[in-house]
Amino acid sequence: MRIFKSLVLSILLFIVSTASIAQANKIYFPYFELINLEENAELQYSTSRLVKTYIETNHDYHILLPEKASEYYAANSYDIALKAALERKSDHVLIGEIHSLDGIYIVSLGLYETSTGKKLWHDLVKGISNEDLDPLLSRLGRNFMTETKASDDVEIGEVTAYEAQGAAIQQIKANHFFGLMIGGNSLIGGKTLSGFGIAYSFDANTVIFTGNFDYYFSPKVIENLEIQANRMESVSLNLGILYPLSRKRMTWFLNGGMEYSFIQLIDDTEFYTEDGIGGISVFMGGGYLLNRNSTVNMRIHAGLSFPTYRIGDSYYPSLKFGVTTSIAR
Repeated sequence: MRIFKSLVLSILLFIVSTASIAQANKIYFPYFELINLEENAELQYSTSRLVKTYIETNHDYHILLPEKASEYYAANSYDIALKAALERKSDHVLIGEIHSLDGIYIVSLGLYETSTGKKLWHDLVKGISNEDLDPLLSRLGRNFMTETKASDDVEIGEVTAYEAQGAAIQQIKANHFFGLMIGGNSLIGGKTLSGFGIAYSFDANTVIFTGNFDYYFSPKVIENLEIQANRMESVSLNLGILYPLSRKRMTWFLNGGMEYSFIQLIDDTEFYTEDGIGGISVFMGGGYLLNRNSTVNMRIHAGLSFPTYRIGDSYYPSLKFGVTTSIAR
């Protein structure tokens, strides 16, 4: 009997706590107020539904909207919104405004405590066209009740016309990038060569295709190898695919591909030069991509290269690393 009572009590407590959590996650939102815009009921309703969808998709909240009105819904003042939220027994109210000022849309969204009117969260974003509204609302919904500002959280494809005009972030007008690489090539079993190269990349949105021509050199690098020489020079041409792990402007990435390398072994003390050794290698690695949305970006990268050819009687994999800076053309 005691076990039965305990079980019933536990179930009741669970139901009450679940109901409390569900109630706490309900937020009343009396539509966006349109300021300096035509009182457009369809625009008001569609933007409010969109931000509701984006918030509920990304977070555990349920946004309560008034019934759809055939005319513009004007009951959006602060006091009226708080009163309406209380009537709907919602602990929180969302107040949003879309301003039009000299051709610029300013979308503002804030969360307030119904009983006290205390502001719990607020953010705003800017655009210059109707096409900007969807990416702006998407960012507001994704970053709702977080410390990240929506203006800083830009995914590929979300760059607005307003942001493309600014200096902080430029929308890519061309997907082709040319740049320079500075780095090193550490032979496993030998020493590290210094190097530089010319880099090309084509951003195809989902992946980035890359092509590099690199030159590495260093004195006294191969005394540990089976062939006696005190210098090595190496050139390589590689083609690969870079896969960003997110669609943000700053992101980690994985990459891989194939390269053809040509190596020259030189012994200055004996006036000896080995015939060039060349062949195909497979490489894979990763790194961090900065400012992908900008006309100037940077990649910090490292990876392993596995040759299909021998130096002497052995294969010598290498660890390549570097920094590549590219400019859109």
